[in-house]
Amino acid sequence: MQSTKKSFKEIIDVIKISNKSDRMYFPLIILRSLVTASFPFVGIIYGALILDGFINGVGREMIMRLVYQMIILSAILLLSRTILHFFCDQKTNLISLKLNSEISRKTLNLDFEQLESQDMKDKLSKANQGVLFSGGIGSFINSLGYMIENIISFLYALTLIITLFIRVDVETPDTITSLFNSPLIGVGIILLIILSIYMNFRMIQKVNKLDYDIYEENITVNRLFFYLKDSSMDYKISKDIRLFHTDKLLADKIHDTCFRFGSSYGRIATKAGKMTAQGGIWNNIVLYTAYTVIGIKALLGLTSVGNVLLLVGVVTAFNTSIVQIINNITSAATQTKYLALYKQYLDTSTKLYKGTLPVEKRDDGQYEFEFKNVTFHYPNNDDIILNNVSWKIDMGKKLAIVGPNGAGKTTFIKLLCRLYDPTEGEILLNGINIRKYEHKEYMDLMSIVFQDFKLFSSTLKENVKGGLDGNDDQIVHYLDQSGFSERLENLPQGIDTYLYSNFGEKGIEVSGGEAQKIAIARALYKDSPLVILDEPTSALDPLSEYEIYTKFDTLVHNKTAIYISHRMSSCRFCDNIIVFDKGEIVQSGNHEELLSSKEGLYHTMWSAQAKYYNV
Repeated sequence: MQSTKKSFKEIIDVIKISNKSDRMYFPLIILRSLVTASFPFVGIIYGALILDGFINGVGREMIMRLVYQMIILSAILLLSRTILHFFCDQKTNLISLKLNSEISRKTLNLDFEQLESQDMKDKLSKANQGVLFSGGIGSFINSLGYMIENIISFLYALTLIITLFIRVDVETPDTITSLFNSPLIGVGIILLIILSIYMNFRMIQKVNKLDYDIYEENITVNRLFFYLKDSSMDYKISKDIRLFHTDKLLADKIHDTCFRFGSSYGRIATKAGKMTAQGGIWNNIVLYTAYTVIGIKALLGLTSVGNVLLLVGVVTAFNTSIVQIINNITSAATQTKYLALYKQYLDTSTKLYKGTLPVEKRDDGQYEFEFKNVTFHYPNNDDIILNNVSWKIDMGKKLAIVGPNGAGKTTFIKLLCRLYDPTEGEILLNGINIRKYEHKEYMDLMSIVFQDFKLFSSTLKENVKGGLDGNDDQIVHYLDQSGFSERLENLPQGIDTYLYSNFGEKGIEVSGGEAQKIAIARALYKDSPLVILDEPTSALDPLSEYEIYTKFDTLVHNKTAIYISHRMSSCRFCDNIIVFDKGEIVQSGNHEELLSSKEGLYHTMWSAQAKYYNV
């Protein structure tokens, strides 16, 4: 009972989600169901009336009137059904697209911390696969329409099947005639149908449970399959696939996941086949019993020939509609389990507290950031990444953050950007905890180029400006400032040239160094008071990196800037340098001060790299 209530609630929830996208969709589905269910009964009823008319010698005029009525009514219903099918199919596709896009929208609005968690990756995978296995919410609502259609068909048939219960007046009936003239015959057939319904219901429930259990079992296998499939078609890694002969490895892994998936479904195929066969046997027993009873009643003169035609059609429709209703209900219950995963993902709430305090607008860009006793470890991992870090980022100054890989440099920036919140301690903006500021306004204070930055398969212009306003001259200007002007001059459509060729456009490929210059231009274009470069030039040689940093320092002369690197090219022109090692600040000062400490980590790192900078 509890399970039924839950399934019903889930169905209502899905209908509500659908109505948010299009309020007319579900009413149109119901109207289509009514028209579609009515159509076959026009032929059944009028066919019986016309046949009885012929047998009983009704006049030709009356017969033709019935024929015309049947033709006109059938034509109206057929035309209406065709029109409604067209509109419903169009809306089904549109709603499926709209609701599937909600997954992307939700993902874009989740916290960065949530996106990195394995739990959220599983939720996203289940949501996508839930839509795939259920056909989406549009498909589900469409299926509900078919269930409504079968319910209406059942009600029509139930109304007409009452003739099985009607007792006919017969003079001096014998025992057999009395038996088949009894309403108990009709009751017996109905009970037989109910028994068949119950058997089919149990059978379909078991098959759907097996199907869902296999789906749950194969969540990870499916995700692996789609990853491998996408990888095999990703032209960006096609060189590695061919050079290192990973084509066989990918093919073997795809074959293995298909085999594992196929084996799982193979296990239920035999069981499902046997259960389906049992349900079919029960259906045939019911139908042939009903046909036999109707035939005997006709032979005994207890019903007309036209009524035989009517009853055969009605009993068939009655039995079919009930079986279909059961199938629809159990299928809907299973689909709602899939779609519940979709809804569960959409209902995921963000964890990051997003304050309401507006960020002070300052034309001079004087924003002071401070770390106070900040300790941090990633969720579900007790390893300390930053340990009791305190540092004030002076306004309008240039800060270099250096240290070996894994020292905590990038984590320091992730916390500053509020991609994560500190485990302990606090980060302040102009003396106020950054958690209290309105999140978007706070994020607008900084332009960042991360080491693992990404460009999109879109135009060069859109990659630079993102969602910001501006003009083409500014885009060209910042591309020139980042060192991309020489390549820009040779692009076929200038800043309107597509990068990459993922979507059929004739896009260009850019090297790692060129991509980094575009990313730097994007950061400059945002024109934020705080600019951060988190090792974005790692694909460049040391001299090119030094030139980029030197030019970049000139460009951001009136801004607060942070340069992060395990190389030292950015350090000489910075006001302050902090050296990270094992999650702690182990040294701080300017270049000369740190270089004079020959026992320090900075001196060791600089000495190892100085030959690359002509010093």
